[in-house]
Amino acid sequence: MAAERFELEVEGRTVSISNPQRVYFSARGETKLDLARYYLAVAPGIVNALYHRPCMLHRFPDGVDGAKVHQKRLPSGAPPWVETVRVHFPRYHRHADELCVAHPADVIWAVQMSTVEFHPWNSRSEDTECPDEWRIDLDPMPEAGYGEVRQVAEIVREVLDELGAVGFPKTSGGKGLHIYVRIPPDHGFGDVRRAALAFAREVERRSSGLVDLTWWRKDRDPATIFVDFNQNARDHTIASAYSVRGTPLGLVSAPVRWDEIDDAEPQDFTIATMPARFTELGDLHADLDQHAYPLDTLLEWADRDERDGRATPPEE
Repeated sequence: MAAERFELEVEGRTVSISNPQRVYFSARGETKLDLARYYLAVAPGIVNALYHRPCMLHRFPDGVDGAKVHQKRLPSGAPPWVETVRVHFPRYHRHADELCVAHPADVIWAVQMSTVEFHPWNSRSEDTECPDEWRIDLDPMPEAGYGEVRQVAEIVREVLDELGAVGFPKTSGGKGLHIYVRIPPDHGFGDVRRAALAFAREVERRSSGLVDLTWWRKDRDPATIFVDFNQNARDHTIASAYSVRGTPLGLVSAPVRWDEIDDAEPQDFTIATMPARFTELGDLHADLDQHAYPLDTLLEWADRDERDGRATPPEE
């Protein structure tokens, strides 16, 4: 009979994994225990990506072919060492105590609770209302491919270089690409979103029609890339670096070097391939905190756009 529980020692803490042999990823048959061991293999990277951020959990109690549960509030039964941060949702006049990762065991305990994907805020527990991360999300429309994403990524890098900002790319774990830029936590979500929109408009201007920022998805050219500035709105989250995605292949949202983007494919990065890559390269986002970029220039661009009659769309 297969073991019903398996205990993992995680840097001085013990996490008990129930149903360790339950298959979570049907393409190759990786189990819940395999998922936990993956997160242990990339522990410095996933903790760095999640550290002190409110985190929404995407849970798959029956594996990724089953139903997905979006969990904002920390699941019940957490050990006393698991930290939380309280966040407020003004639209609903509610609050939630969300997971706030500070230790690798926090991640493994979330896996025990059937979490596959980790979706953190772009602000930290020290001040949840002031983001310290600007997120550039290159989202291909249905008729665009990863080749078009690569082309837009080159424009993004060009504009970042001109601004003096350092971007840290990663695959989305799907069809897109994310680039993160550390920023000082000096502005609220509204201004960070305005700055992100101003940047996206500059990328659109240089793209020769490859980028379409039309607000409503149904009205966009289906062969273009949307630079989704709205991912910087309050309570909008995307999968973190090193987060596994809920796909049968166990794709990973994987940090990549800029010089890898032309050749690497999203399918290259899975829970089967990432541990060896992490051992070889370490955390490619390890020094993100060392490159904070002030948003002053982008906010000047936003002011200019608004003076010219280009209004900021309402948040979705």
